[in-house]
Amino acid sequence: MHTSSRLAWLGGLAALLCVSAVQAQSNPRSIKRLNDSDDPLLALTGPIARVSGEAAAGSAPPSADPRDFEGVWWISRYEYLLGPGAGVTPPLKPEYLRILERRIRAKNRGTPEADASTDCRPHGMPRLMESPYPIRFIQTPGQVTLLHEVAHNVRRIHLDSEHPKNLKVSYLGHSVGHWEGDTLVVDTRGLNDKTFIDDEGTSHSEQLQVVERMRKINGGKDLEVVITVNDPVTLTEPYSYTRIYKWRPDVRPAEYVCEENNRNAPQNGVTVAK
Repeated sequence: MHTSSRLAWLGGLAALLCVSAVQAQSNPRSIKRLNDSDDPLLALTGPIARVSGEAAAGSAPPSADPRDFEGVWWISRYEYLLGPGAGVTPPLKPEYLRILERRIRAKNRGTPEADASTDCRPHGMPRLMESPYPIRFIQTPGQVTLLHEVAHNVRRIHLDSEHPKNLKVSYLGHSVGHWEGDTLVVDTRGLNDKTFIDDEGTSHSEQLQVVERMRKINGGKDLEVVITVNDPVTLTEPYSYTRIYKWRPDVRPAEYVCEENNRNAPQNGVTVAK
């Protein structure tokens, strides 16, 4: 996993943790907590406000075709908690809110609960789209393929198609898409419940549905993705949030081998950082 993008991400994370530590010492109330709780063990991990900036000077311009997403995109901001707003908790039912509280407390005690990704399995959705690593979009007749640098996760979006009637669950589910004007609408279902919604540990069931509305903005230099999360088992209502991905033709997604020297390999259900 020794890649330039990974090193840049780790550098940003180190800087974030240093800033958070200083803030916590100087002003403990500056740290956001789950649902503004008074419990310090419910402190949320702060966002990284900037993951990717603009493409380097002299890079190839984006295609003028609004339906041409081909190329590399990189998320501009990274959030641990994926709710309807920064630091805002998803509308969880009480029993699933308690699970999230338990996982956040475990994280802050230094014994975070393991999930699929720490065991080198796919990240699940919508968490995969939040990953602070570049994504290469490939468009071929009838399909859009997303090649993620992180753990070599691959998503296949089948265009103008329907979900199978007997859909089998999997880590990344089954995605179908269609165009509404210049917006690609992607519906993902059939997700197993072995992953977390986000890095804080939000649960979901196998009835999870994720809908993405993707469109190019800012002259094609940005890809706006509006994500709607719906799970009648864990949520009281659906919710949405927006992410911006930067056009980065100057970036080449690199090899990422999670299984080799996995520094987060879980032990007895606990993620152990090495």
